[in-house]
Amino acid sequence: TSNGLIKIGEALQINTSLQALDVSHNRICDDGAAAISECLKKNNTLQELKISENDITSSGLIKIGEALQINTSLQTLDVSHNRISDDGAAAISECLKKNNTLQELKIS
Repeated sequence: TSNGLIKIGEALQINTSLQALDVSHNRICDDGAAAISECLKKNNTLQELKISENDITSSGLIKIGEALQINTSLQTLDVSHNRISDDGAAAISECLKKNNTLQELKIS
């Protein structure tokens, strides 16, 4: 749930060893996406993030996109099977203009 992910997000802000995180299928929703976005702004070791099938809307993806404009370590992002509209896709496209480390994006 989003409450648990908020705690994980707080820990990841200071963690320096975790490279991959998969919290798919956990219904983290937009609150969880916001927590992840805060961690992405500070964490510089996470390389792979899978948050598919979590009822994230464009609102949550906009926050992720904002964080990815700052993040310099994430290489793979899977946000597939969420409820993302044109606004969310636009936020990701904006982050791709500034982020030069993301190599793989799953957004189907």
